[in-house]
Amino acid sequence: MREPSLTMIKAALRRLSSALSTFLHYFKASKPASMPSAVYQAKMNGSKPAPVPRTYETLSKTLLFPNLEEKEWWEATGPMLSKMLSDADYDIHHQFHYLNLWAAHIIPFLGPFPKSRPGLYKCALGGLGSMEFSQNFTKAGATVRLTFEPTSYAASTGDDLCNRGMVDESLRRLKRISPAVDLTLYHELLCKLTLTDADEQALVNRDAVADQAVKTQTMVALDMKGGDIAAKLYLVPALKSLATGTPMWTLLRDAVRAVDSTVGGIFTQGLANVESYIANAPPSLHADMLSCDLVAPTKTRFKIYVSEFDVNFDRIVDIWTLGGKIQGDETTHGLAILKGIWDALDIQTGLRPPPDLNRPSPTLPPDELPIVVNLEIKPGGVWPQPKMYFALPGQNSLAVARAVEGVFRSWGWEEHADSYIRNVQSYKPDVSLEESSNVFSWLSFSYSTKTGPYVTMYYH
Repeated sequence: MREPSLTMIKAALRRLSSALSTFLHYFKASKPASMPSAVYQAKMNGSKPAPVPRTYETLSKTLLFPNLEEKEWWEATGPMLSKMLSDADYDIHHQFHYLNLWAAHIIPFLGPFPKSRPGLYKCALGGLGSMEFSQNFTKAGATVRLTFEPTSYAASTGDDLCNRGMVDESLRRLKRISPAVDLTLYHELLCKLTLTDADEQALVNRDAVADQAVKTQTMVALDMKGGDIAAKLYLVPALKSLATGTPMWTLLRDAVRAVDSTVGGIFTQGLANVESYIANAPPSLHADMLSCDLVAPTKTRFKIYVSEFDVNFDRIVDIWTLGGKIQGDETTHGLAILKGIWDALDIQTGLRPPPDLNRPSPTLPPDELPIVVNLEIKPGGVWPQPKMYFALPGQNSLAVARAVEGVFRSWGWEEHADSYIRNVQSYKPDVSLEESSNVFSWLSFSYSTKTGPYVTMYYH
C-alpha cells in the first residue's frame, strides 16, 4: 500500500478540522441557555442583538412555503420555538425534528397570518392568532408545548362559518406522524360537543352566527417530549349549547358519561364527585370546556374546565378542595404553595364582569379576567386533581417574570430561576419586558406528591 503523501495528510486534516468546527457549532447552538439574551448583550457591549437561533436559521435555508402567509407564520414563530427548545435542553436532533414538525405539519393549519384586517377569524387562544406556545416546568426540567386551533381561509371568508373544516385533516396528519395518537375519542366526542351540519344550519336560520365574536370549538395541544408528541384534544361546546339549548355543563357531563359507558365505568366516581360539586357551586362558576388525551379511551384523562368569576382566595380553596371534601397532606401542601403564587402575582380580587369577546385578551385589564380551573379525572380515580390558571394579560411583563423567578427560587429551582427572565426576554427580543403587559397569557399550577409543583407558562 502506498504511504500517504504530505498533501494527502494536509487534506485529511482540513476535512477533520471542518467536521470538528461543524460539530462545535451545533453543540454550542444546542446549549445557549447560559448565553446572555440578545437584549442583554446589546446593553452590555453596545452591539446589535445576537442573531436568531442557529437551528431556525439553518432549517430556514431549505424550507419552501407554498404561500406568503405560511412564510410569515414561520418567520414570526420559528425563532421563539427554536430558542425554547434549546433552553429546555432538547438535543439537536429533537430540536430540528420539532421545528420541522411545526413548519411542515402545524403551520399549514393556522390559517391567515393575523393582521389588522376586517373579518379575520378570531380564535379563543391567548397567543398569536390561532396558536400559542407554552412551557411546562418541574424540578426535573422543562418541556415545550404548543396549542393551535386548526383553521383556514374559509373560516374568514364565510365558506366555513364556524371553523369546522380543518380539525379532521390536521388530526389525521398527526396520526400519520405519530402512531401513538389515537383518534377514537375524537370521533366519539366531536358530534356530542361541537356543531353538526343540522346544528349549524339551525344557527344560520336564526341569524345567530354573526353575533358570535369567537366561534372556537376545537383545539389541539402537543407536548414535545422524547422525540414524539403527546396530543390532547380540547372541545368547547358554547356553539353546540346555543344551537341545541342544552346547558354547557350538561353537554360536557353527558359526553364523559357516554365514553364511560364503553370502558367499564372507570370514570364514574370521579365524574360523580365533579358533578356534585358543580351542582352546588355558586352562579359565579361556569363550566366551559373538556379536554382529553388522544390515547386509548381506557388510558385517557378527562379535564373539565370551569371559570370562576368571583376571584378571591376563599373561592380557590373551595375549588381546590372540592368544597372541603378533598383533604390530606398533598392537598394542604399544594394549597400552601398555591397561596405563595397568588401573593407573588398580586392577583386583584373582585367579581369579574362577563368577558368582552370582541376585545383581544392582551388588551383586557387584569380585573376583567376570571380564574380558570381544570378538574382532571383519571381512570379509576375517585377525586379529581385540580389545576389552577391565573390570567396574566394586563400585568407588567417584567413584574410577572420576576414573580415567577422568585417562586422558582423559593422552591429551590435555582437553574430555572437563574435563567427564566433572560430566556423570556430572548423569546421577545424586540419587546421590553419593563414596558410591556402582553408577553404572558396564563400561569397554571398543579401539585402532586410524586411530581411536586408543576407550572406551565403560556405566552402571547
